[in-house]
Amino acid sequence: MDVSSLKQRIHKILEPTDRETKASAIFNVFITLVILISIAVMVLSSVQSLDAKYSTLFDVIFFLTTIVFSIEYPLRLWSCTADPRYAEPLSGRLKWVLTPFALIDLLVVFPFYLNIFMGINLTGLVVLRIFRVFKLIRYSDSISLIIRVVKAQRDMLITAYLVLFIALISASTLMFQIENLGQPEKFSSIPATMWWGIVTLTTVGYGDMVPMTTAGKILGGCITLLGIGIFALPAGIMASGFTQELQRKFQSAKCEQSDHHGNIYLCPHCKSEIRESELWRKK
Repeated sequence: MDVSSLKQRIHKILEPTDRETKASAIFNVFITLVILISIAVMVLSSVQSLDAKYSTLFDVIFFLTTIVFSIEYPLRLWSCTADPRYAEPLSGRLKWVLTPFALIDLLVVFPFYLNIFMGINLTGLVVLRIFRVFKLIRYSDSISLIIRVVKAQRDMLITAYLVLFIALISASTLMFQIENLGQPEKFSSIPATMWWGIVTLTTVGYGDMVPMTTAGKILGGCITLLGIGIFALPAGIMASGFTQELQRKFQSAKCEQSDHHGNIYLCPHCKSEIRESELWRKK
């Protein structure tokens, strides 16, 4: 097997696609388990009693999972030129390095090697381990579906959240004008009142900022009812996007199945449908 064929094969294994091979399916399961284990270690090590008892085990598991990610990243960097988008050896790889998934992969291993080669105390950078959660996006069809829906509906979502922002500014400004004189310590400014606006529009209602005047209570009630309708907009947009994406996926699968079996003909005698692959077949 030459280098080009090997690169193509590794690329197909590492990059999840709709038509995955057995090798890519096994790799996806393996790397997903590694990610989940590393996340579990990160969460459990935050419990002081567990960290004091199993700190050595946690360190070993963290080391092994980091080694796996350290092998995965160079392989992806080397094989990315098999993708036509990154075909150029230098500029293509540079373009791939700047993609979101590649940056996440780099941030996952960055603290470990920064500590080894530069001796920098990474206590403050332990938060970078959380990026291992985002690596699951690459291997989850459901999360990938959500991303595709958000991209497809981004214009409508931006409009919906723009309307929400306008409502927030308007509600906060009005409430500030009404409640500032009675509660200057809580409704001290419009930005401070925006916290009340966010909590009210989302119908969470923490109760830390409550209007005391009659006008303020009336406005608060109207804003609460308005928030229910406004926050239903993004949910409806996402639901519509999911429906369209699933229909598109169903139609694509149906077309592939039709192409696989060939054209469909209508029998001139019995009027039944006959696939091209079944023509001239003897019973």
